[in-house]
Amino acid sequence: MKSLRNTLYLSAVALIGLAFVPPALAEEDAHAHHKHEMEAHHSEDAVMGKGVVHSVDLENRKINLSHEPIPALKWPEMTMDLAVAEGVDLSTLKPEQDIHFHVELGEDKVYRITKIMTPEAGHGDHQH
Repeated sequence: MKSLRNTLYLSAVALIGLAFVPPALAEEDAHAHHKHEMEAHHSEDAVMGKGVVHSVDLENRKINLSHEPIPALKWPEMTMDLAVAEGVDLSTLKPEQDIHFHVELGEDKVYRITKIMTPEAGHGDHQH
């Protein structure tokens, strides 16, 4: 008799516990969906940089720029060629133009600019 009572008690506890699982999973799913939406607009891996454009290579989607130190990447101030992600508008960039940019490490282990903002245009976005 005691064994039957323990089995019924454990069954009841399990059923009550299951009643709380779907809302918890739904909430977790909602957070995952929201995070994915946010990543589509701005990746948490993006690092902000400031620099001056020297030249734009539209064919190879690269810009040559001098940038301030980027501590998050442990990059000192330097002049370099930097790849630019598809969808980022390069057509309005000019030599000696100040820019702010987001740079991210791609799955192919190449750093790319994923967003360009031009301070003189009131932070007009050129992004993908």
